[in-house]
Amino acid sequence: MERRSVRILIILASLIMIFVFIGWIGFMLIGVPSAQALAATINILSSVGLGSPPVESTAGWVIIGILQIGSIGIVTVAVGALSQMIIAGAMKQYMGRYRMDERINKLHDHSIVAGFSLTGEALTKDLIAESRPFVVIERDPDIITRLEEQGLLYIEGDATDEKVLKQAGIERARAIFAVLSHDSDNLMVTLSARGLNEDIIIVSRATREDYIKRFLRAGADAAMSPQEWASRRMSAAVFRPHLLELLSSILDPTVSHAYLDEVELPKDCKVVGKTLADSGIRQAAGIVILGISRHNGELVSSPGPDALIEKGDVLIGFGQQKSFTSLKNFLKT
Repeated sequence: MERRSVRILIILASLIMIFVFIGWIGFMLIGVPSAQALAATINILSSVGLGSPPVESTAGWVIIGILQIGSIGIVTVAVGALSQMIIAGAMKQYMGRYRMDERINKLHDHSIVAGFSLTGEALTKDLIAESRPFVVIERDPDIITRLEEQGLLYIEGDATDEKVLKQAGIERARAIFAVLSHDSDNLMVTLSARGLNEDIIIVSRATREDYIKRFLRAGADAAMSPQEWASRRMSAAVFRPHLLELLSSILDPTVSHAYLDEVELPKDCKVVGKTLADSGIRQAAGIVILGISRHNGELVSSPGPDALIEKGDVLIGFGQQKSFTSLKNFLKT
């Protein structure tokens, strides 16, 4: 609760206590018993009704008048404060939504996470760790509250609706992750996303192995089964625990000392036409090149020092997280 709201509640409570004290003491001073004086005061202030006056005297009617005026004043203040709080809350929500929409409209090359399930939440943590912009699409009110508490950009709606996808900037997005609970919904997201943006990268969650081919035929670039990945990790935890620990560290974006990433060569890159040994990459960034993905789709794994770097290549390397920033700067100069 905001400080202003707490302050208003304290003021109202204080006014009620003051008038209760005035009425109680006032009635007792003109000869009304303590319990009857308190009951009469509460009746008048709560607007339940006076009933029989506690005493037929001019002083008694004066006290009654004061309490009635106080009751009207307290109700007026309470209604005004409540209205102000409601209007202020609505305006704050509207302005917050407006500012969020403005931020979403400025996004480019961002990712869209369709669904904030367990998979979607884990995805957002990785995207945050890598400082990659993203927006979440979710329709569950309880999850929307969590997104607001975490300060994440979101669109409230159905991710299978093309209008909602457009609100999330599907035409400007780099990738979309379809991680809704049902395969049929993810398939619809895949079809809609491909129709709205031919160049977007689509990765979908598939709960069944036989659905993976369907997603690929629908236009997804990749489809994965969380159950399959989980079973492999469980098996590796028993039979290859040290290898699993290494791979987990490499694929964890929060681990900066063991980082696996890929870097696409910029246009007119100075290392094109050179071998890995002559490129100066290892000396400039301290990164070990584990593979080269050619522009024609060929993948060169464990390239030797004589491997030639070609135009349009993507270098896959292992090193520290900050080393990849050095590599990108080195390739641009």
